[in-house]
Amino acid sequence: MLTHYRTFYTVLLLIFISITTVMIMYTVIINTSLATVRTDIQENNLNRLRQSVNNVDESVNQLSMLAISIEVNPNIKLLSSIDLIDTYEQIKLRSEVENMLNIHRFSQGWNHETSIYSHLINKWIGTNDINPPAAEDDGSLWTFHSPKQRFETYRSNDEFTIRITFPKNNLQQVVDNARIENNHPFFFQVGKSVIMHEDSDKEIMNDLLLTLSPYLVNRDEGTDIIKIGETDYMVNFVRSKTLDWYLIDYLPLDEVLQPIVHTKRIFYATCAFLLLASIITLIYLYRKVQVPIISMIKGIRQITDGDYSYRISRKSNNEFDMLYKNFNEMVEEIENLVERVYKEKVISRDAMIKTLQAQINPHFLYNCLFFINNMNRLRNDEAVEAMTHNLADYFRYSTRLDEPITPLDKEMGVVENYLTIQQLRMKRLNFEIDIPDSMRSLLIPKLLIQPLVENSVVHGIEKKQGAGFIRITGVKEDNLYRIMVEDNGRGMSEEEIRKLLEQMKQPLDDTIGCALWNIKQRMAIHFENPAGMEIKRSTLGGLCVILSWPIDNFEGGLPYVSINNR
Repeated sequence: MLTHYRTFYTVLLLIFISITTVMIMYTVIINTSLATVRTDIQENNLNRLRQSVNNVDESVNQLSMLAISIEVNPNIKLLSSIDLIDTYEQIKLRSEVENMLNIHRFSQGWNHETSIYSHLINKWIGTNDINPPAAEDDGSLWTFHSPKQRFETYRSNDEFTIRITFPKNNLQQVVDNARIENNHPFFFQVGKSVIMHEDSDKEIMNDLLLTLSPYLVNRDEGTDIIKIGETDYMVNFVRSKTLDWYLIDYLPLDEVLQPIVHTKRIFYATCAFLLLASIITLIYLYRKVQVPIISMIKGIRQITDGDYSYRISRKSNNEFDMLYKNFNEMVEEIENLVERVYKEKVISRDAMIKTLQAQINPHFLYNCLFFINNMNRLRNDEAVEAMTHNLADYFRYSTRLDEPITPLDKEMGVVENYLTIQQLRMKRLNFEIDIPDSMRSLLIPKLLIQPLVENSVVHGIEKKQGAGFIRITGVKEDNLYRIMVEDNGRGMSEEEIRKLLEQMKQPLDDTIGCALWNIKQRMAIHFENPAGMEIKRSTLGGLCVILSWPIDNFEGGLPYVSINNR
């Protein structure tokens, strides 16, 4: 009897194993997706909060430094002897101080107010207040003054006290700007005040703070999952070191993950239905199942061999047609899943390109700021204006990561900004840029040429005495576009160039120039052969780096791969 039903039991077992396997695979995938989504949400929210808090701390630090710069101002120092001059001179001095404070007020980014209290004449300068500062106000910490809804800090000596304030609205604006979709950010000082968005739910926020407050002690940032009622909230927080306030953001996880969870339930219900339908069909149509099962086995073998395009086209004119249909749908879903994995790889590649672009040399910025400071002391306004203009254009271009592809003309603009900055710092540096108009509209990866120029300055010109010269040339020859960057700097021997080229074939490590390796990788990603990078000795005496890519394939635009055009 069992032998007679062997085919039936075998088929039933195969169906059960197939459905169970798919369910396990789907369960692993869906659980991994849920974990990945939660992790990504947590990291994205924390990064967004960090950025907002860093901006707040930077602005507050600027205001704190303002008090120091005001204290050493010559007019402010005269306040130390204001009681020794006549009334007319006192009025004149107070007027000059008020004008100076107004200038400082409008020169800072944040809305704020600066005022000075003279202990010698017992009067405020720069404000209509009449009451002297309280004894407890003598400190450099920022405190929140609830009656006036503002933050205050004081810097005092025996003759006068400097007070800097900014309104609560400054932080309110930060909260408003940080609000996106389901996220609800707010500022919170433990045990004291809250600054929140007008649309936030006060009841939910109060319940969250009651649970979260004990966990904020001795923590600068973090993430906690807090359950309020039947809803789980992901709560991220980052502490402002200057104000000792927390920027907190809470997000209802159920709303974000609901589509995935709903799809999971539907899939399980569908699998259960398929299993039940298969058992009933096998019991009723045992004698007619052999041939359909052969077709199914053939289909499974095709899928096992990696042919996800295979579909069962046989018609049985019975209930097995539905099984064929569901099998085809399952294969289509797997095929779509493979496609999604490929797209995720493309997205990861795009993210890597953005990361490679987002490299800012802090020493370069420090040197520029020191130059501006020195020129300002020397009253060289023209040099200060030139430096700030070129520095602003340089960083405006290099820090925008939402446009990975740019016209060659824009790239050469930032190259000229960079060389002008270096020329202001090194009078011995000269440069020449010769790019034909026919090439300036070509699309290239952003920040592809500027790092080469920076290498020429840092490793070539700066390490050589005497006049420095950099030449950038664009040509169209041998069915290729070429960009050549060469200098008369220290250069490299043929053996050193050979070793460098060998190293660049290896994964990135500390022994390889990061800029050259990055450019080589980006050329390989964005262009097809025979595109590449060539390094050789320059006729100028230094080094020559040549970037080249084909004309025929890319005339009229870069073949940049994106999700939308697949």
